[in-house]
Amino acid sequence: MAQFHRLKKRSDFGRVFRLGRTVGDRNMVLFVLSCETVMPRVGFTTQRSAGSAVKRNRIRRRLRALFSIFAEEISPCGDLILLGKKPVLTEDWDVLVRSMRKLLLRAGCLKKERQSL
Repeated sequence: MAQFHRLKKRSDFGRVFRLGRTVGDRNMVLFVLSCETVMPRVGFTTQRSAGSAVKRNRIRRRLRALFSIFAEEISPCGDLILLGKKPVLTEDWDVLVRSMRKLLLRAGCLKKERQSL
């Protein structure tokens, strides 16, 4: 699996939310803030309306697992934040993988040779 750095500071999350661009669907939203970093940084978050802390943590775990599938294919496109919505809990895994690929393609964060799949 490719190495990626995590966004953890509240100020980093706020900067990406304020200045980044957004692509999303019914399952998740991807915030992208372009910068000239060698290694992309990624953060995972959920909506408070997604449920209890247990459910929100499960959503974040599923997002991390989804992102790890594509981690080697991510081009250095800057800081990323994945915001998981409530349907991530119940949606089929294959649907989530297609959703993640679609968002990464729309954001321009996948390497060129993988975009054709």
